[in-house]
Amino acid sequence: MFFETYLCDFYVVWAILPSILMIFFIIKILHWVLTDTSIAVPNSSKHSWKNIGWLEKPCYCSICESLMMNAAGLFCDCCGVCVDQPCVKKADRKLSCKKIKIDNEVLSHHWVKGNLSNGAQCVICQEECNFEFGLSDYQCCWCQRTVHSRCKSSVQNDCDLGMWRQFIIPPWSVRVSGRHKSMRRHQHVQSVSHPGWNDWTPLIIIGNRKSGNGDCDRILSLFRHILNPCQVIDLDEKPPIVALQWVPILNKALHQGDVVSSERESNLEDKNCKIKISCRLLVAGGDGTVAWILNIIHNMGLEPPPAVGILPLGTGNDLSRVFGWGKATTANLDTSIILNQLINSVPTYLDRWSVQIRSFRHLGIRLPTKALFMYNYFSVGVDAQVTLDFHRTRESCLYLFSSRLFNKLLYLLFGTHQALAANCQNIQDRLELFMDGKLVELPSIESIVVLNIPSWGAGVPLWSMGANGDVPKQSVNDGMLEVVAIYSSFHIAQLQVGLSQPHRLGQAKVVEIKIKGTSPVQCDGEPWEQHPAHITITHNDQALMLRKE
Repeated sequence: MFFETYLCDFYVVWAILPSILMIFFIIKILHWVLTDTSIAVPNSSKHSWKNIGWLEKPCYCSICESLMMNAAGLFCDCCGVCVDQPCVKKADRKLSCKKIKIDNEVLSHHWVKGNLSNGAQCVICQEECNFEFGLSDYQCCWCQRTVHSRCKSSVQNDCDLGMWRQFIIPPWSVRVSGRHKSMRRHQHVQSVSHPGWNDWTPLIIIGNRKSGNGDCDRILSLFRHILNPCQVIDLDEKPPIVALQWVPILNKALHQGDVVSSERESNLEDKNCKIKISCRLLVAGGDGTVAWILNIIHNMGLEPPPAVGILPLGTGNDLSRVFGWGKATTANLDTSIILNQLINSVPTYLDRWSVQIRSFRHLGIRLPTKALFMYNYFSVGVDAQVTLDFHRTRESCLYLFSSRLFNKLLYLLFGTHQALAANCQNIQDRLELFMDGKLVELPSIESIVVLNIPSWGAGVPLWSMGANGDVPKQSVNDGMLEVVAIYSSFHIAQLQVGLSQPHRLGQAKVVEIKIKGTSPVQCDGEPWEQHPAHITITHNDQALMLRKE
C-alpha cells in the first residue's frame, strides 16, 4: 500500500514537472527582459517618420518628387528625407537613414536631396542653394553642409561631422554586442572608442514629453538631425536609467583616450576650483524631470558625474531660471544657439539635500521611513495644498489640455479657492519648526517654505524680496537653507506680483519640522498628504550642473 502511494505521488510530480520548468523559464526570461538596462540600438537603420507639418515649409517627395500639400506627408527627423503617404514603403526600401554605427573608420557624406532650409549656402561656390522649384541640391545629414547639384562632385567624400562634432558620438566609434543577432531586432552598445578630438565632450539629450506644452517630441527631433540618433533619448520610450548607461561608457572612452575633455574656471562663492567635465547631459523637461535625473545619477554612483544643462519645458522652471537657461523653451528653438550656449556654459555645483520623513504611528501602525532628495524647495502648508490640488487634477482622466498657460490658470483657480477655504489657516498650531536644533516661534501663518535656490513659484526671488541689504546672501552651493513663512494664499498672490515680502525666519544647516496633524507637503513640486511625522532636512552632497553664461 505504501509503495503504491509513493509510486502515485512520483507519477504526479513527473507529470507536472514540465509545467513547473516552463513557468520557471518564463519567469527568468521576463526578469531578464524587464531588468535589461543596456543601451539597445536597432540592427537596421530605419527611418523615424514624423508629420511634415512640423517643418512649416513646402516640401517635395524624395521618391516621386511631387509637391506635398496640406501637410499630407512625412519626414525623417534623423536624415531629413521627405515622402508622401503612398511612397513611404518605397522610401524605406530605397533610401537609407543615418547609421548609428558603421564598421569602417571612415564616414562618407550622407547626402539627402532637396528640401533644404531657407538661406542654405553652397560650401563650394558660396551661393544660395534651394532657389529652384522641385527637388534640387543636397545636404549631408551628418555635417549639415549644403551643396549645389552641380558642385557636389567637388566635395571631398569623407565627412568630418561638421561644426558640432565635439558633441557627436561618431558611428565608427560605437561597438555593439552580437549576441542573438538573428533572434533580436536590436544589438547592445558595449563600448565607445575615443574619436581622437581634443575637445570631444559627447552630449546626451534626455526629454520628457509630459512636461509643459508637449513640445518635447519636436525638440528631440531637431537634435536627432544634428547628433547621432542614439544620443537622443525619449523618456516615453526608455527609462532614465537606460539613458544614463551612456555615462560610464563615455567616461571610459574619455579615460582611455587620455583626453581631459574640458576644464573651466568656476567661481563657487569666493573660492576658485577647477571642475572636470566628462560628458554633458541636456535635460528637456521641467524641474521634476531634472530632479528625477539628478536622483538617478546619485543612486547609480556615476563618477565622474555628467554635467547637467536644462532645456526648460515645464510650468515653473525655477531651477532653469537659477542656472540661466531661461523660464521657457518653445518648439521653434534654434539648435545652433543651444549648442553654442552649452560650449560656453560653466560647470557649477548644486547642493543636494536629504529629506528624512519618520512618520509617527497612524491608526496604531508605524509607517516606514521615507527618504527623498531636495534641490529646489520643501514646504508645508497652503502652497503645497495648491500644488496637490493641481497634481490631482492633472492625474485625472478629465485633464485634456497640456500647456503652461492652462496650468498657470489652474494654479490661480486653486489659489483663489484656498483663499476662501483657508484649509491651512493657523498651521503653526499643527507643527513645530527647529533650525539647527533651536525651536522657532511662529506667527499666525499658513505655510513654511525651506529654500535651496533663489527662485520659487515660477521665478519669485522669495528670500531677497524687499531686502534692504541686511539679509544674508543666498547661494545654491553654500550648505545653507533659507526658511520663510507665508501668511496666506492671498499673500502668495502679492508675492507673485512683487507687492509684499515673506516673513524671513533665518538660515540653517539643519531644518527639522514636527508635523502634529495631517498636512499638505511638497518637495520640488511633488505634493502629498503627510500624516504626523518628524521631517529632517540635512545636507547630503552636491550635483554637477551647467550654468549658462
